[in-house]
Amino acid sequence: MTETSQPLPAPRGPESLSVGAKLAYRAYLATARLEANGWMGPRARLVDTMLGRRHAALFVFPNVFIEDYYGLQLGDHVSINRSCNISAGGGLTIGDHVAIGHATSIMTTNHGFADPAAPIKYQPVDRAPVVIGSNVWIGANVTILPGVTIASGTVIAAGAVVTRSVTEPDTIIGGVPAKRLKSRFD
Repeated sequence: MTETSQPLPAPRGPESLSVGAKLAYRAYLATARLEANGWMGPRARLVDTMLGRRHAALFVFPNVFIEDYYGLQLGDHVSINRSCNISAGGGLTIGDHVAIGHATSIMTTNHGFADPAAPIKYQPVDRAPVVIGSNVWIGANVTILPGVTIASGTVIAAGAVVTRSVTEPDTIIGGVPAKRLKSRFD
């Protein structure tokens, strides 16, 4: 996958999934907690089956939870480190050569809260896609909120909470909420 100006396709719903993709997801969940390095390859192949394409150099470490995987598009040479929470129901595109650090959460859905008469927990879910460009390093314990786009070449410091899009390529961001710290080349 290369970064282009193509629009993000509408997320597929669970009703459009093949039986093979559904079975692969169940097998993925069964292997998600297995620690041995020998499970890295099978876990990646299960993700390939879930997403319907073979990915070059895909590494999915233990305890990575992928929710609504049918909304996920992955590039090649992607690593998702242990204990990440990936919510793809609103649409999630991750470019090539992306490293996602330990315990990162990428959210594409959020609870609505507009109706004062209804508990927030029971209000409709808002969906907003997240797009992560190519050659991005996401540090450990980062949270990326719905609707955010991350430009190619971005480095996100550990512990950052990304609430707004990063439009300038090759930027280092960090903090809560995350803000531009400097260019990667300063």
